[in-house]
Amino acid sequence: GVPRRRLIVRHALRLAAAPLAALAGLSLGTLLSASLLVEALVGWPGMGSLLLEAVGSRDQYVIVGATILSTALLICGNAIADAFLYLIDPRARAAE
Repeated sequence: GVPRRRLIVRHALRLAAAPLAALAGLSLGTLLSASLLVEALVGWPGMGSLLLEAVGSRDQYVIVGATILSTALLICGNAIADAFLYLIDPRARAAE
């Protein structure tokens, strides 16, 4: 038969990693918004306090820049998670 270690590493972990990769990509948006909220509430210098000051002073360029940066980070995180999912899950490759 197949050795137990090979069975776990090759089959079980490979299929168990697929949902974790998808969850990691989706969690990036939550982590980013939570860090912005914590920075704004605690008063730490960072994107959250910068965005709060920009909203207060109606600085549209900073607001748009922060929104674009956050969106780009979210899209990149999801793209990396999807690429990783494509590499580790044979069912994703079979769907082509």
